[in-house]
Amino acid sequence: MVDRLLKWADLEDGSRWETLVVGNGLSINIWTDFAYSRLFERASLKPAARQLFSDFKTQNFEMVLEALWHAERTLTALGRRTTAITALYEHVQSALFQAVLKVHVPWTRIDRSALERISEAMSLHRFVFTLNYDLLTYWSAMASGPTSAIRDFFWSQHNTFDINNATLEEGGTGLFYVHGGVHLWRDSKSGRTGKWTKRSGGALLTRLEADFRSLPSRRPLLVSEGTSAQKMAVIRRSDYLTYALQALSENISDTVIFGASFGDQDAHIIGAIASGRQRRIAISIHPGTRAQNDTAMAKYRVRFPEHRLAFFDSTSHPLGDPSLSVR
Repeated sequence: MVDRLLKWADLEDGSRWETLVVGNGLSINIWTDFAYSRLFERASLKPAARQLFSDFKTQNFEMVLEALWHAERTLTALGRRTTAITALYEHVQSALFQAVLKVHVPWTRIDRSALERISEAMSLHRFVFTLNYDLLTYWSAMASGPTSAIRDFFWSQHNTFDINNATLEEGGTGLFYVHGGVHLWRDSKSGRTGKWTKRSGGALLTRLEADFRSLPSRRPLLVSEGTSAQKMAVIRRSDYLTYALQALSENISDTVIFGASFGDQDAHIIGAIASGRQRRIAISIHPGTRAQNDTAMAKYRVRFPEHRLAFFDSTSHPLGDPSLSVR
């Protein structure tokens, strides 16, 4: 049992860590506003919209948008006016993307070299599971160029996910968005999941709202719920999210966990990681006092009692490098 924080180089040296799990610590290291991760709390919603979230007992935009979309289809079939429903749908959709823009780092503020460094760090692993729904990992994979070996399983026709076409090529890095992403969509008509793409990373962020408005049956695929049970309900509704979480739970390779604090709302992630066979797990800790470090390490030992744990200083890892921060 290691009772001190190691340097990442001590763990990396001569070791093969096939799996990387990335939490909000990466996003916060780049852009401190990402610390405010609950989009629902940042959204400017009208009373009628808030009533729907309350009635459905959810903070997930996808569920409310889907309910409104089906309500509009039903009224149309009955020959009833849909003006109010359409307006409310557009309001909720707009509020979501305005909240995203409030918290998301602008593309123009990030140096390409920083994205390339994140891409390089991810490419050292066979599997990367990101728990964040921002665009940092996507932008980083894109920054490595069109021949990048980092693949996100949206390689079927029209950048969609097909569970029957999800075999990762040898030598590649599989990128899983376990909680979805602001650039991902699920279509109410077809049930398919896909991603928006743009040649320019900045255009992807600023054009999201317009893209979704152009195809009303598509809704953002992101898990923004407040509890683990609610998150799981959203995950089960999506073939892609279910596939990503299952891949995490079936993973048996030595694992690096970076920037994931694992509160009660992440019980499904804890369970998925803990369910694999006994293996080495290296966990980043943002350094504090000795007492603070001890408390953090003790928490992880309770989360993963069957595994061989090591703890390292997050600032010694490429993803925690303070020079990546946008100032």
